[in-house]
Order: sequence, then structure tokens, then C-alpha cells
Amino acid sequence: MESLDEAATITVTRAELMLLTAGLKAYLTAFAHHREEDGGASHPEAEWVELQRRTGELIWRLEEAGVPPGTRIIHSAEAVEPGSW
Repeated sequence: MESLDEAATITVTRAELMLLTAGLKAYLTAFAHHREEDGGASHPEAEWVELQRRTGELIWRLEEAGVPPGTRIIHSAEAVEPGSW
């Protein structure tokens, strides 16, 4: 069985990259509201921090993939540079 950490290849349009990024940002917002509602009882702080990191790194990569080479990118607030945490 293959590892979940192995790379996968997918082809999407730039518009689809934007849609995926928006969906991940909405996921983070919904998760944060869920934690606020129960005071973090269902998801401890460490889990929330790890989710923000992993999702933020994916957002960063999607934002990078969505622009032509050489373009200056201003990443969103949710984006986390891979390996920076």
C-alpha cells in the first residue's frame, strides 16, 4: 500500500486552483468557528495549530502554482510558507 505522504499528480485550471484555495480558507474559518462554539473542547489547541500549518502550506503551494513563472506573489494571510513552522 502506498503512503499518504507520496506525491500525487493532478491537472487543474487556474480557476480551479482559486476555487480550491477559497475552499481551504472557508474550511479554516468554519473550523475556527466550531472551536469557538465549544471552547476548544472537541479539538485541542495543538490540533488546531497543526491544521492551520498543514492547510496553510497547501494554500501557499496552490497560490504559487496559480501564477506564471517570475510573477511576484503576495500570499494570503492563511498561507504558510512550507517548512517555516
